[in-house]
Amino acid sequence: MAFKDRFYEIDLLRFLAALAVVLYHYTFRGFAEGGYSPVEYPVLGEFFKYGSYGVQLFFIISGFVILMTATKRDAAHFVISRITRLYPAFWVCVTLTALAILWKGGALFQVDLVQYILNLSMVSGFIGVDMVDGVYWTLLVEIKFYALIFVLLILGQIHRVEWFLAFWLLLTAVSLVIPLPKIITFLFLTDWSAFFIAGALFYLIRQHGLNLYRGGMLWASFMVAIFENLRQLSHLEQMYNSYFSPLVTSLLILAFFVIFLLIALGKTQFFSSPHLVKLGILTYPLYLIHQNIGFIIFHEVGESVNRYVLLAALVLIMMMAAWLIHKLIEQPLGKWMDKLLKHLWERFGFSVGKKKPVSQGV
Repeated sequence: MAFKDRFYEIDLLRFLAALAVVLYHYTFRGFAEGGYSPVEYPVLGEFFKYGSYGVQLFFIISGFVILMTATKRDAAHFVISRITRLYPAFWVCVTLTALAILWKGGALFQVDLVQYILNLSMVSGFIGVDMVDGVYWTLLVEIKFYALIFVLLILGQIHRVEWFLAFWLLLTAVSLVIPLPKIITFLFLTDWSAFFIAGALFYLIRQHGLNLYRGGMLWASFMVAIFENLRQLSHLEQMYNSYFSPLVTSLLILAFFVIFLLIALGKTQFFSSPHLVKLGILTYPLYLIHQNIGFIIFHEVGESVNRYVLLAALVLIMMMAAWLIHKLIEQPLGKWMDKLLKHLWERFGFSVGKKKPVSQGV
């Protein structure tokens, strides 16, 4: 199958996933948990509470895109691409969120200088330091996935990724029925691994076609994802004191798999357009910037502004902020860091080498 450097339909999916998470936070989670928002959306909230499943869609996208990146780059290039993709927007969003908390966080949120500095590493959550914004937890999951792919690259085994995916999926399935050591479930992120595995399988299907092995692996990853989701529903219901339908959540996961299978089989070009990149570039900064700052704004003006006007205005403001962060910080700083890191690597006597561009990002 012909290789494409960017799948524009994935830009659309990424944006829809981010928007779903934003609406989940603003219309449901903020009011349902911990008093993060004083504004209730009784009808919209019941619908958009399922927007939390945008995270699972993100993980499928990551599995697809990261494997695409890894198969076209060596280990050094892979690490540089991840650093320059993730850190510029993260640094500015951590800073803006910390400043907003210092200004108007009140009893709702707190941050101190040490916490802020450690957060800039992006991995402070691994050592028990609270993240400045709770949405950053998914980055810790992503980093563990990157580490697994990096190990394959270092060992020169990326061409055997299908065997690794089979082992990983088997380990995940076992974890559903047998308690495994915490170090295993931590390193192999078994709560979410079925989605990353599925995304990687979709990429392999896109590149090499659908065969019995990949089809069987995909079905197995879907079943593991469904069982893991059903296991997690009780936790969601206890956290929010709200009913989450097993049928609705299962159908959402099924929809993600079906849509990605269509992408993998090349059946989605009819709505694949370069213009969708404009939505894709908003996704990462929008995801990083929206939550705590949005909750602070809800507390400041929620009782004096119509709730629906406030919701629409806040979503638009966050999208504009995401665009500015991308244009003013993420894009120029990312390019500068990319050149700098490649230059530093080459000074040690190595060469990053010229690779086919992989611009999809995560």
